Amino acid sequence: MKRVSSHKGGHSRWNLVFRPVRLLGLCYALAVMLWLVYALVDSALMLNHKMDGSLRQMTLTPQDLTYESFLNYREDPWSTAPDDRENWYLSTDNDPHILWEGEIYLEQVRLQVEQLLPPGSVTLYYLKPGQTDYRETQKVYAWQDSDGSYVFDLGGVTVTGLRIDPDSVGGVPTLLTGVELNPPTPWYLRFVPDGGQWILLLFAPAVAAGFLSVLRQIFRGV
Repeated sequence: MKRVSSHKGGHSRWNLVFRPVRLLGLCYALAVMLWLVYALVDSALMLNHKMDGSLRQMTLTPQDLTYESFLNYREDPWSTAPDDRENWYLSTDNDPHILWEGEIYLEQVRLQVEQLLPPGSVTLYYLKPGQTDYRETQKVYAWQDSDGSYVFDLGGVTVTGLRIDPDSVGGVPTLLTGVELNPPTPWYLRFVPDGGQWILLLFAPAVAAGFLSVLRQIFRGV
């Protein structure tokens, strides 16, 4: 009788766990715990790279960069810049490049520009040590900050070169202010998910709870 009672008690406990609301809550709690662990590990890696000097902040001026498929208004006597400010460029085709070479551990890149026409897609490519050609698999799309800057989140990778494509249409007058490598950001933002991570945190636990419920029903029916 004791064995039967114990067996029934085990079933009742599992029934409590697999109640839809409780199972959903457990999955969300696990997702939050995993996110916190990820953020802590990410912070520890950042501190390690700061200590060994590979993670550093840099601001690149337009003179620190090289350009492909760009016309510098000041160097062309037949072109007139939109205003008197320096560093106005015009993309001459739909695949202009801003290039930089150097080795650095990157988490984020900020492109500071002012563009007079819609640029289309704004992307960044990076080279890893030993590579010489830019690859589609190492491509990052920008999101635009409130000040108009384009921000690329690389997530922490050692690079030896960067290629920024500031527009994909051509004929875009662009005022280039500079490029920030690892711009300063508040520490607490490491614990705030970005857009894609929010979607994952919101929907993955619900999907996992549904999958576990279906799996339990299958095993109960066997």
